[in-house]
Order: sequence, then C-alpha cells, then structure tokens
Amino acid sequence: MISLTDRIRPFFVGSVALVMAGMMSATTPEYTEIASRLASHLNGGQAESATLAAEKLSLNAEVAPSDPEVDFEYLWPSSAGEANRWSAGISQELPDFRKMSATRRIIRAIDSLDIIQRRAAAAEATYEAEQRLINLIGARRELMMLQEIHENFDSLTVSYTRAWEKGEVTILDLNKIKIEHARASAADRDAQGKVAALTAEIVALSGGDISADELVSLVDYPMYHLPESGHGCRPEDGMMEKVVRDSPQFKVLAAQERVSAEKSGLASKERFPKLTLGYVHAYEDGNHFNGLSAGLTLPVFSRKSSKLAAEAEEYAVKSGNMMKTQEMIATANADCARAHTLQRQLAMLGPAVENTNNTRLLKMALEGGEISLLEYLQETSYFVDAAREYNAARLEYALILASLARWSYEK
Repeated sequence: MISLTDRIRPFFVGSVALVMAGMMSATTPEYTEIASRLASHLNGGQAESATLAAEKLSLNAEVAPSDPEVDFEYLWPSSAGEANRWSAGISQELPDFRKMSATRRIIRAIDSLDIIQRRAAAAEATYEAEQRLINLIGARRELMMLQEIHENFDSLTVSYTRAWEKGEVTILDLNKIKIEHARASAADRDAQGKVAALTAEIVALSGGDISADELVSLVDYPMYHLPESGHGCRPEDGMMEKVVRDSPQFKVLAAQERVSAEKSGLASKERFPKLTLGYVHAYEDGNHFNGLSAGLTLPVFSRKSSKLAAEAEEYAVKSGNMMKTQEMIATANADCARAHTLQRQLAMLGPAVENTNNTRLLKMALEGGEISLLEYLQETSYFVDAAREYNAARLEYALILASLARWSYEK
C-alpha cells in the first residue's frame, strides 16, 4: 500500500521548488540589456588598446628621421706666427628604409591585434558580466525557495503554539517546530545577505549605472545553445576545438605571434650598417674650405644580441600561446561534457521538481493526523535537499553554458 507520504513526495518537491519553475524560459530583454551595460563597465579593452598605442608611438619614434648633429671645432697653434683654424659642420644619419618598412609591418600587425583584442575583451567582459548576473539569479532563486519554507514554518509555529496551549500537542513537538522555524529563519537571513552582497557588488562594478531595483527583476536564467549530446564534446570529434579556434580569444594569440614574428624580422635588419652624411665648412690661414663628410656605424656588437633577444621573445610567445590554446580547448571540451551530464541530471529531476503543487498537501497530512510530526520534518528535510540539489545543478548548468557561449559570443 502506498502511504500518503509516498503520494505527496513528488508533489512536495515541486512545491518547495515551485519558485524555480520557468528556468528553461528564454533570455529576457531586461537580462540582455543589464548584461550589456555591466559588460561595458567590465571591459578592459581600452587599457589594452592604450598599451598598444604607446608601443606604436615608440616604434614610430625609432624610425623617425634622426635629429641633425651640429659640430664646431676651433684649433690654435702651439707656436707663434701660425694662424688659428676652425671648422663647422652639420650631419644626419640617413633613414634606413629596410628598417622603416619592417617597422610599418609591425605597426600594421599591432593594429590588427588591437581590433581582435577589443573583440576578445568584449567577449570576456560579457562572460564576466553574465557570470555575476547568473550567480545573482541563482542566489535569488535559493532565497525565494527558503522564504517559502520560512513562511510555512511561521504558520506551523503559530498553529502548534495554539495547539500546545489547548493541550493537543506536547511541548516536545512545539520545541521541534520552533527549532526548525529558527533554522529556516537563519537560512532565510543568510540567503538574503548573499543576494544583497551580490547585488551591491554588481551596482558598484557598474559605477551606479545599474540600480538594485533593476536587478530585482532578474529571476530567469539566460538560454544558450548546447550541441546535441554525443556530437562534439569528445576531443576526438574536434568540434569544440574548431569553435575555440574560431573565437576572438584564439585569434588574439595568432595576432600576438604575428607581432612577435615581425619584431624578429625588424631585429634582423640591425645587421646593416648605418650611414651618416654631412656638410663641413672649414677656415684656415685665410682660406675657406667646403666639403662633405660621411660615416658608417658598424653593428659589430649590438647585432647579435638584439637578434637573439627578438628570437627568444618570439619563441616565448609561441610556446605560451600553444599552452593557452590547449588549455582553452580542454576547458571547452570539459565544459561541453559537463553540460550534457547536468542536462541529463536536470531532465531526471525536472519532472519531480517542476510538477504543480504546494506544501499544503503535506501540511494537511500533518494536521489530519495521517503523518507524525517527525515524519513531516524528515520529509520536509528530504524535499528541501532535493530542491536545493536541483537549484545548484541548474545554476552550474547556466554558468557552464555561459562559459561555452563566450567562445562564439552567441546565445
């Protein structure tokens, strides 16, 4: 024979988690708009662009025409009777067109890096913004569930107090209700504190652009596309690797390698000597002399060290980016596999959690004498744990889908 407790078990799971219903709804316009505004405040792309702009200015300074050099020489004889002599001249190092061409290629590579880096920064800022909003939504859903439980024990405490005053229940039963009431109240307060802290953090990060009142409306998780189960999550399938390699984050790495390669090419141009030409005017013993001067700077010592430094930097960038690429692909594959695991878990819990009902059935069973207070408390604890498990899985699922979405920057 199936007991009343067994019959109401699936319904009570739904009642304590009824506030979590609608989790599969589509992303609301309010969420999208708030996420976009928060991301704009979290975007660090401007600082990165400023760094690249400074580097371009430094490169331009290196290939700008050198400043002319003026020199003057005055000589007097050691013996009397001989005339003094003097000379003046101006000289300038000639532009190295090979170096100028290599520098322009570096600047073009930096311009490309800047554009891609801005896109990657926007994607990462959006991901960070959505992480914060999703955590707030999860905390708010937990709070709504705990508030419902707290209100239920509020009612039971009142009714059991009256029953004890009439001698219908023992003081032990009343104390049990009071203890559970205190626990529910404490859990409610803790959840309120968590929601308040997350809200304050988002408001502060937005510089006050987003108000706490706006965040109250966020109760539904955003929706993302997840590849069909069994297609693409395994490393050998290569689908997530393709997604990562098409992402702006990966393209930043490729652009960084191009910049380092162009810098290495510039260093190789240092092997050519630098030519200086000038004009000289001299005066000696009543005669004026005019002529040209020429000089060469031979890169005997600096050439090798600058080339080795550039090659070492290029190797370091490639090696570091190779590791970053492997980490990104591994993370994407792991997230995809975990998302499917959570999807199956939620599909199993969902029918029980999302069924329509409320705590009234279990409360009626208690008040009707069909179950004892101990059974009621045990069943309540069981159902609350199940609802919290579902809520935690749903939160993790939303966070992982947001992590996967950042690679394509598409919902």
